[in-house]
Amino acid sequence: MVKYEDEERAEEILERIEELEGNNNIEEYDEMLNEGEPIKIGSLEYSPSEVLKNVDETAYRCGFNDFNDNEITELKEELENLEVV
Repeated sequence: MVKYEDEERAEEILERIEELEGNNNIEEYDEMLNEGEPIKIGSLEYSPSEVLKNVDETAYRCGFNDFNDNEITELKEELENLEVV
């Protein structure tokens, strides 16, 4: 069994990784996309996440997967740094 310098933080990281691997954070991805300006078409405004999801669902899903993969990689690196050698 692996030991960590900060067991509480390690547990938080492991729980977060599990959440990300289950793709249970689509709202976070949408929030990140929506940090930009709304998309205007004539007098109508749409959120960037809504536009991407409806215009190119494949790009939306690929972006979501990249978003999760990047965070998982960062969390795994942090977890490795917490390991007691």
